[in-house]
Amino acid sequence: MGMIVPIQGKTEKECLDILKKLREDQYFPYLYAVELRYDFLEKRVEKLADFLQGVRNLIGEKKLIFTIRTNRQGGFYPFGKSYFQENILAMESGIPDYIDLEVECGISGRESWKECIAMVKRLGGKVIASYHDFHRTPDLKECEAILERLSSYSPDIVKMAFMPKKQEDVLNLLFAGRRWRDKYPKKELITISMGEMGKLSRLCGDLSGSSHSFVQIFGESAPGQWKIEEYLKLHRALSARKGIALLGFMGSGKSTLAGQLAVMGDLPYFETDAVLEQEFSMSIKEYFQKFGEESFRREESRVLKKMSGREMILSPGGGIVLKEENRNFLKNYFFCVYLKVSPETVLQRLSGAKNLRPLLQDKMNLTDITEMMERRSAFYEETADYILEGDGKSISECLTELQSVLLENAFFPAQV
Repeated sequence: MGMIVPIQGKTEKECLDILKKLREDQYFPYLYAVELRYDFLEKRVEKLADFLQGVRNLIGEKKLIFTIRTNRQGGFYPFGKSYFQENILAMESGIPDYIDLEVECGISGRESWKECIAMVKRLGGKVIASYHDFHRTPDLKECEAILERLSSYSPDIVKMAFMPKKQEDVLNLLFAGRRWRDKYPKKELITISMGEMGKLSRLCGDLSGSSHSFVQIFGESAPGQWKIEEYLKLHRALSARKGIALLGFMGSGKSTLAGQLAVMGDLPYFETDAVLEQEFSMSIKEYFQKFGEESFRREESRVLKKMSGREMILSPGGGIVLKEENRNFLKNYFFCVYLKVSPETVLQRLSGAKNLRPLLQDKMNLTDITEMMERRSAFYEETADYILEGDGKSISECLTELQSVLLENAFFPAQV
């Protein structure tokens, strides 16, 4: 889960001072995004675009979420025409990555929100459609209905946060999120049960389907947020997804990057093919010739399951995604990165290779490689948590990108 830290100063200067302090904090590399709570400002002196540029200069490439929480949903900004104007003005600067909009969940009054969302997207931004209630948690059926209404705006992230009154409220929120995420597996979701009673929900992204969690470094913006150091430790302990798997076609760079990642993170590293060859006491090519592909795929699935539950770097064979049970297992127990390269890159890298996989024998040409990659690409993308575009990048550049992504998703050992 990506960690988001809210910034809530009372003046532009106070916000920038907080960000300067945050940038120097040991946990800054682990953040996925910074949320600027613009509604907290009591005085707005600077031009919004200049203020946002100052924010961007301090957070670098971290994602920036621009949020105006109104007095309708626990914030400080009066709801009205200026709410829409300020959000559009922020996006016109071209600086925020996301605009958080607390959209209308009723039947009427939706057109203004649709127009605002369309404008944000035309300006190159992404939208978080959010709904908060600091007084109650709806029942399961209503939670599911709210998620559907939020997603009907076609946002990039759906966010729902409620205050529980009883333990059942927390479970209803988690269950609603899980059902929604199963229905829309590639869409991003944030579900939060607030307060001390709901605090555990912020750690349960694997169960609820929640993609991100709000954490605190200098103070909470809502009841129940974990301190980042607590969150990192508990998330790794509680998550079933402890391993990191690099997926991709032969020649995509899995083995090279996995080996170097393992050294950087002081983690054990395994290649499924190497494990199988050791167990078979023969090469993969020999096993294919003697027992066939179907038998090999069964053994491959068995070894994959044996690898679960441990912190490690895994480099599976390129065809492991062909079986649905393997894709589901990878999604449930590993953070998966798809190393995506072109057929031309694969052909160039494999030309002259001595140890080709059996399925590539007599098929070392662009047409056959392209056809085989096209059959697998949808499976790689379905399984991946992150897609790394490898063409034109050096090993060093790929490693830097990988390390950043893994840190931001709490899937790399903390060097703090």
